[in-house]
Amino acid sequence: MKKLLSFSLLSLLVTLHAIELPPIQIESSKLEESSQESANSVDIIDKEKLEISNIKSISELSSLVSNTNISGLGNRSDKTFTFRGISNYVTYESSVAMYIDDVPVPFSYGFGMADMKNIQSIEVFKGAQGTLFGKGAESGVINIYTKAPSKEFEAKASAGYGSYNTQEFYGLVSGPTANKDLTYSLAITKDSSDGFSKNERTGNRFDKKDFLSLSTKLRYNPDTPLDILLSYSKSKSDDGASALKINTKLNPYAIDNIPTDGSVKMESDNLALLIKYKEKDYTFTSATSYAKEFVLKKSYVPISAGLDMNFDIDIAEITQEFRFKQNFKNSELLVGIFYSDKLKFDYKEDQTLLALHLSSKNSLKNPDENMALFSQYKYFIGEDYSLMAGLRYQTTKRSFSRTMNNFGAASTSAEAQTTWTHVLPTLSFSHYAQDDSHTYLTYSKGYRPGGYNYRDTSDALTPFEPETTDTLELGHKRVLGASTTLSSALFYNSIDNLRINTFSDNLATTTLNAKKAYSYGAELELNYKTESLNIYSACGIVKAQMTKLSASTQNEGNNIIDVPNLTASIGAKYSFAQNYFLQSDVQYMGERYYNISNSAKESGYTLVNLGIGYKKDGWNALVYANNLFDTRYTDFMIYTPTNNYYHIGNPRVLGFTLSKSF
Repeated sequence: MKKLLSFSLLSLLVTLHAIELPPIQIESSKLEESSQESANSVDIIDKEKLEISNIKSISELSSLVSNTNISGLGNRSDKTFTFRGISNYVTYESSVAMYIDDVPVPFSYGFGMADMKNIQSIEVFKGAQGTLFGKGAESGVINIYTKAPSKEFEAKASAGYGSYNTQEFYGLVSGPTANKDLTYSLAITKDSSDGFSKNERTGNRFDKKDFLSLSTKLRYNPDTPLDILLSYSKSKSDDGASALKINTKLNPYAIDNIPTDGSVKMESDNLALLIKYKEKDYTFTSATSYAKEFVLKKSYVPISAGLDMNFDIDIAEITQEFRFKQNFKNSELLVGIFYSDKLKFDYKEDQTLLALHLSSKNSLKNPDENMALFSQYKYFIGEDYSLMAGLRYQTTKRSFSRTMNNFGAASTSAEAQTTWTHVLPTLSFSHYAQDDSHTYLTYSKGYRPGGYNYRDTSDALTPFEPETTDTLELGHKRVLGASTTLSSALFYNSIDNLRINTFSDNLATTTLNAKKAYSYGAELELNYKTESLNIYSACGIVKAQMTKLSASTQNEGNNIIDVPNLTASIGAKYSFAQNYFLQSDVQYMGERYYNISNSAKESGYTLVNLGIGYKKDGWNALVYANNLFDTRYTDFMIYTPTNNYYHIGNPRVLGFTLSKSF
């Protein structure tokens, strides 16, 4: 660890002596190529798309990306990401990686803490990305870019108010210091809501929301190849308990069987140093980060005995990523190394069956260390073809130390340590036609490390295997004139040791492996943009099934949990009468299954959002209605042998925002 940090410092000192060349900018794409040229599916979500859909949380991104479902228990820490049939359903380790400003978010608990008001653009890569990104990415990457510090003074302030006492505030200042090559930015977001469900027993709102985020950046960008960005962000959320309703959807916004109010509190700190040195033919990048996350949950589950649950999670991790890209006359070479050390993963839970006066006090220490070497080489065959080959070597070392006292049983302790090593290849072939189209065929292998079921009451920990995915994708991208882009893809995933989470009646989890599973489907995205009209649309269909289970053949052929069979969205913004605009989007989320036997199924639902606004001289006013027709729907579910727990989606919310840019 010390050697890597020392090397990062050495890289900084060396590059400070760079010779002067024309200024550069931090690029938006990992390979500095457009999504049109990339040999896999890349969904580009710019700031206007986010505004049209009135995106307020990371979960709402699933309305813009086909074959994607981002859901969870209703708070910022528990997020489930499903891409093309691969899901981290109620597991702490996502199959999706997230990067913010070229720096990886170390743990999936922090994904929901992303400040959606401070985002400039988002790239969503689908499929394994092991030879493009340093952090493991079995099924995809969410690559976020926030607003970079500017060399001219800028400022923006916005405020909003809506139903259920929804309050929003965002402020940004950015500009140069006394040294014109040294710029800064400071952004603050404060959001809150009383919540949509009321606890009839206490009289309080059940699922209140309170979010505060501070982000500051210092950028050194002289007229040389050098670009240095030092950033720090701190986010705090204080949510009410997850509004999971047991066994009923008759009155989703009134909960009358929970005698106490719960909470989900989370803090996230991220410190990062990004160094980029770009010559004419090559680019060197170093990204160093230190992150801490803390989660504290208190909740009550209304089973017959009454279950009080308290969770305490404390995480700290450092990451280091080096990347070197060389451009040759007819080829490109990317070489990278990634290292992460989870210095701390301390998990504690205290559960009490109130009627029986029995407690379960469990603790787990689960640090790990990851190292990956990755490279890909792209060779252009004339002007019409290219061939890309890549390879990733990854090793993961995990330690487990657990103490358990399971509702009156004798206390047990167990320890284990395992190292997993995988080699992940990528291969693609592309054809670039004269009509501005790009057709590609890509094979990639994805991987998610294994682990242990720490809840086993024996003195031994029960392991589950690493999950691997072989993906084949055939895609076509085309630019039609100056205003229209079209992209389509067919994909097939062969999944070994699919990770499946199951629940007992006291909501204890056990992770199983389905030896074999698959998913296949199709996607289509169409965008049209002129000066006065912006239309986007996306549609995806997927079939995802388990074909071989390790424990039983009873449920073979059933659908994979939390995978929507169909997703679709269309949105538009129309500017008229010089300064007015009208925007609307329609989103459809298909049916999903929530247990292995497929007896727990939720129907698809459609949401409609509408807004009308005015924009002039830096002022922007918007009146909006989210979930215009007040559709009642279940966006997430937990199945246990005795009960079903439903999370009901947001009702209709009416509101307005007013902003001013300087």
